[in-house]
Amino acid sequence: MYLQVVTRLVVLVLTLLTANTVAAATVTVTLDPAASVTVPVNGVRQFTAKVMGTTNTAVKWSLTPPAGVKRNAIGAIDVTGKYTAPPTPLPGFASATVTAASVAKRAVRARNTITVRYATPTLSSLTPTALSLGTFTLTVTGGNFVSGAQILWNGQALSTNFVSSSQLAAKGTATQGGAASITIANPGPGAVSTPLTLNVTSSLAVVVSPSSVSLMPSGMQQFQVTVTGSSNTGVTWGVVGSPGAGTITNTGLYTAPASPPVGGTVTVYAIAMADGVTQGSVSIAIQDPQAITYGRFLEQTTFGPTPALLAHAKQVGMSAFIHEQFATPESSWPSLATASRADAVDAFVANAFSGQDQLRQRLVGALSEIFVVAMNKNTNGDEIVPWLQVLSRNAFGNYRTLLREITLDASMGKYLDLANSGVAGGAANENYPREMMQLFTLGLSQLNLDGSVQTDGSGNPLPTYTQTDVQQLAKALTGWTYSNATGTTGSGGNYNYYPGPMIPVPGRHNTSAKILLGQGLPAGQTAQQDLDSAIDIIFNHPNLGSFVATRLIRALVTSNPSPAYIKRIAQVFNGNGGQVRGDMQAVIEAIVLDPEARNDAPPSNFARLRTPLQHTLAIARALNLDPGPASQFAYLFYNMNEGILDAPSVFGHYSPLFHIPKSSLFGPEFQIYAASDAVNRANFFYSLIYNPWPINPALQPFVNVAANASALVTAIDTTLLYGRMLPQTRTAILGALPAMYDNNQRVLTALYLTFMSGEYLVQH
Repeated sequence: MYLQVVTRLVVLVLTLLTANTVAAATVTVTLDPAASVTVPVNGVRQFTAKVMGTTNTAVKWSLTPPAGVKRNAIGAIDVTGKYTAPPTPLPGFASATVTAASVAKRAVRARNTITVRYATPTLSSLTPTALSLGTFTLTVTGGNFVSGAQILWNGQALSTNFVSSSQLAAKGTATQGGAASITIANPGPGAVSTPLTLNVTSSLAVVVSPSSVSLMPSGMQQFQVTVTGSSNTGVTWGVVGSPGAGTITNTGLYTAPASPPVGGTVTVYAIAMADGVTQGSVSIAIQDPQAITYGRFLEQTTFGPTPALLAHAKQVGMSAFIHEQFATPESSWPSLATASRADAVDAFVANAFSGQDQLRQRLVGALSEIFVVAMNKNTNGDEIVPWLQVLSRNAFGNYRTLLREITLDASMGKYLDLANSGVAGGAANENYPREMMQLFTLGLSQLNLDGSVQTDGSGNPLPTYTQTDVQQLAKALTGWTYSNATGTTGSGGNYNYYPGPMIPVPGRHNTSAKILLGQGLPAGQTAQQDLDSAIDIIFNHPNLGSFVATRLIRALVTSNPSPAYIKRIAQVFNGNGGQVRGDMQAVIEAIVLDPEARNDAPPSNFARLRTPLQHTLAIARALNLDPGPASQFAYLFYNMNEGILDAPSVFGHYSPLFHIPKSSLFGPEFQIYAASDAVNRANFFYSLIYNPWPINPALQPFVNVAANASALVTAIDTTLLYGRMLPQTRTAILGALPAMYDNNQRVLTALYLTFMSGEYLVQH
């Protein structure tokens, strides 16, 4: 009995729950189409409704007029949802509302709006069928024209007179020859006819001569004009973009602006007075005679010239510019407390791209390929930024100070394993000592002052150091560990900590006597004393001046400096007989002001290949493109063999001793420039200039002159190559332009080909 009662109760509860669930089911109504619709006058549109949540799927249809409109003026909808539009649009093209309400639950409904438009006009003929330049009267014939209809000339409305539902007339002025698209637009939305084409011709012709002109800033040129096809040979002169593009008198005497405009070209035009429309024009290249001189100088001292920086450098002069840069405060770096990998990448590239301390940033880039730390091991932002700060802080200091600070830098301590070397006993770690001599200071072979290698009687290079020297230096550098918030450590050393330099561990330094490069370090010295003694020995080694001179010249100016060039810079590094040894400011100034660096017509082998990042930044700076945060595109540089802040080895992204294949010439950067890398660069650069589609707005000055292919190439040549584009390069680019279907594409193509030409890829 008890079981039967319980069973009945369970059945009753389940029945009630089921009934409540059914009753509580949500009823919904949806319409198709769901988006607002437009229907022509007297047109028909079928709506359908879908009801969910009930077995009764019937709906009741209704129409609601907008405010101020009578119900009988909005059309009708039948019981099946078929809407029939009225014979005229609603006032102001206001929208009526169609509603489908559920019969099962009247409060549940769906709505949509309907706009009634005029019928689409048709266009059958034009009178006249062709026009000459100047003012005209045009008559069009067709159907469905209404009062207020307009004749559109290439999409622009003409002053139109409504004649009848089948005829319109308009007046206008044809300003250029060719095919014009004529359409008719009735008032309101979505009522435009298909087009007819009208040809515009002119018997007038205006020719300006000379047809090709190059002027210096503030230069003058007298132009002549020939008008044919009319007895009225008068013209009106003008300059595109005046007054910043220069001025021209009513007799055709043009005066160039004091400084070249963006793009480097201006256009002078003459309009025929006979019709006020026909014109001839000529593009003028404003060539600054010092553009090559200062453009090359800024390529060597910055991450690329900008128009403003070029003008400033010319104004103050090279030496003053360098000293201004020495005095410019450092760009900032991310806080170590919060720095992420992305922060480090963003800061490194942003400082190079837009930092005011351009010369310092160029040195940071160069030094980062000598004193290498990489994110493949130092994975976090706080592990990489301190290394960048050391390079930045010491770029204009003394090389000995830089060497000491980089030795004790915790980032380097992790990357090359000097941190805690010898602290736990056992052999001292040799990684940092070896790279300190091989890559940071001396190189593998003994050098003459001019960088040439010293050899023995058999012609074999004389080694700079031995494995024993590496072991002895490793012992001299034992006993250093990471610091911590209190700057203290016990005998076991500390865990990773990157703010501040490493600190010595009490009792963990190898205090034995050492012999380094033939010089003794006495027993019993502290970790600090052995460190300074070892650095002094290396800093005063005769190889150091030649080694540093060669690396920095290759990074800034040319991969193949002459022995005389290296010797001059090495002498400056060595103190020039009385000055401070290792003075980076003196070395940098000597490198970029050396007669070989300042020769604006250098031999063909006096050059260096831009790395992918240098190439990118030079383009962006020259064209005022904003590439955005580097962390958003940094992954692409791995495909170009230059992972940002992530060199694959202690040698950096490329070996400093790499030769151009099948050549005796050095070309370190060519090691990461294979065919696939060229394609990857080209694709990335193209995305910079077409984005946002169809073209980056910063390139509008080039679009403005792109109708004239020669003027476009001249503008690009002036902007990127300072007017030194080779004739064969110019011919090749011009040959590629006629196939382009619009001015945007002409600009993109011409820039793309210039970017990837050897003339721009290689810094001369």
